Amino acid sequence: MKERLKHLPQQPGVYIFKDKEGQVIYVGKAIILRNRVRSYFQSPERLHPKVRAMMNRVADLDYVVTSSEVEALILENNLIKEHRPRYNIDLKDDKSYPYVKITLGDKYPRVYITREKMDGVSRYFGPYTDVGSLRESLKVLSSIFPLRRCRVFRTGSRPCLNRDMKKCLAPCTGLVPVEEYRAMVDGVTKFLEGDIKSLLGRLEQEMKEAAARLDFEQAARLRDSIASITKIQEKQLINFDKPYNLDLVVVEKGEEKALVMLFKLRSGKIVDRYTSWINSSMGEMEEELMQYFLQHYYQEQPDLPAEICLNVMPSQKELVEEWLRGKSGRMVRLSIPQRGDKKKLLLLLNENARILYQEKLARDQAGTAALLGLSRALQLPELPRRIECYDISHLSGEETTGSMVVFSDGEADKKAYRRFKIKRDQNDDFASLREVLQRRFGEARQGNPAFLPEPDMVLIDGGLGQVNAVARVLKDLQIDIPLFSLAKKQEEIYRPGSAQALRLSPSDPGLKLLQRLRDEAHRFAIEYNRQRRQKKTRISSLDGIPGVGTQRKKALLAHFGSARRVSQASIEELQEVPGISSSLARNIYRHWRENSNKPGAEE
Repeated sequence: MKERLKHLPQQPGVYIFKDKEGQVIYVGKAIILRNRVRSYFQSPERLHPKVRAMMNRVADLDYVVTSSEVEALILENNLIKEHRPRYNIDLKDDKSYPYVKITLGDKYPRVYITREKMDGVSRYFGPYTDVGSLRESLKVLSSIFPLRRCRVFRTGSRPCLNRDMKKCLAPCTGLVPVEEYRAMVDGVTKFLEGDIKSLLGRLEQEMKEAAARLDFEQAARLRDSIASITKIQEKQLINFDKPYNLDLVVVEKGEEKALVMLFKLRSGKIVDRYTSWINSSMGEMEEELMQYFLQHYYQEQPDLPAEICLNVMPSQKELVEEWLRGKSGRMVRLSIPQRGDKKKLLLLLNENARILYQEKLARDQAGTAALLGLSRALQLPELPRRIECYDISHLSGEETTGSMVVFSDGEADKKAYRRFKIKRDQNDDFASLREVLQRRFGEARQGNPAFLPEPDMVLIDGGLGQVNAVARVLKDLQIDIPLFSLAKKQEEIYRPGSAQALRLSPSDPGLKLLQRLRDEAHRFAIEYNRQRRQKKTRISSLDGIPGVGTQRKKALLAHFGSARRVSQASIEELQEVPGISSSLARNIYRHWRENSNKPGAEE
């Protein structure tokens, strides 16, 4: 290591610290690699305590020289995303937010909600935090602009049911000119861009023209569309006379956590809000946290505004602006407003962030108190910051499923939840639990990041017999983690090898935490079991049709959405499904009409 430090280049680049197992534990960028990396190897007393703890684990150093600071910033982003190093700033989004995708590469584009990776052809809007409102808006838009809904576009002689229900103009049949269809796509785009004013103006003009030519039915439809869009517009948080197109970002920092909140303004209206929590346990300043958030959020953000208003400038303002300009192809200005509407909005955002942070702080303190009490009562070697609970669910041994629920710092960590389809003995709860534990810890030992880190404590539902049985499984797997069970009847806590149950007060916060964990694991396992059984029912209702195997069943369900709709389809509609010939379509059609056992209530 000392020899490598002597020969570090005096160029920009990215440095990578690894532990003795070769795991990446920190990634950083530097204008001059030699100066930055050597600063970590000064006297330990001069380092921040968390930096000192990190350096005690550093066993190896690697670096990559880049041609510029911007290139170093991009590489740093990519490496952090790939390795998720333990000591880098940990930004936790509230959830995985969806985007709206317009497939502009298609002759007749489709509009839908997605969480998939972005391609270079389609147009994306988002991310959106209120998925319910987003779905409602797209539902209204689809009634105004009936664009195609089919995933795979195929030309044909007959339109599908969506045409009959006035939910699609059937471009597959050539009934709508490309120019007219593209005009509808432009209308959707304007709405998503926030340019509702020009969209309403256009619709009002079309309504007047329809009324003038005595097409009162079309004029009434346009009137209803205008009313629907106006209603959506009224729901938006704040309206300004000026058509601002900008983002506002504030950082609210505490001792070990920080909250970043973003308002998105389009055409003078706040159209969305986004929040992220950052673990800032290494003494990062607000400027560093702002820089990290901007890099993280805008790395894959398709809709970059011309201006981003901040309450604190990032530590490397010019570098971030240059990086944003490279992404957007135009100047993106970072500013701290001093007066006017932008300043008022920033103050409003600050107040929202402050309130949310205080609420989170209060919850964290309550959670920490519960964990401390639990740690003392159960005589744990350390605070159980990550607790995992497992449960098994089945109905008479059918579609047996397992669940793994995770609570981090006393709160449900739903991103870490995992579910398991039991592959072996489905009628034996203990054998199923053994399989879940083997798979869960086997994945962790192989370094699968989806199963890391391992828990500080494991909880199962049951009494002394169950906890002793699971203890044998963990012993076989050479896993030494505190293990407990919670029996439902008396809410007694058992540990392996001890017949003496621990009873906590019904009002004890630690007991309430364990009850929430157990009940959540039970709910999650039942939910997955129900999904598996419903899926099996949907597929099995198509059994018995000659010529319809597994792949054709899936194709029919993908096309029609449910077995009921397959039963209601005409021969011509059945022929539109890939892999369904005219003779097979007739067989399917006859099957439903010759058998009285139809999937009545199935969806």
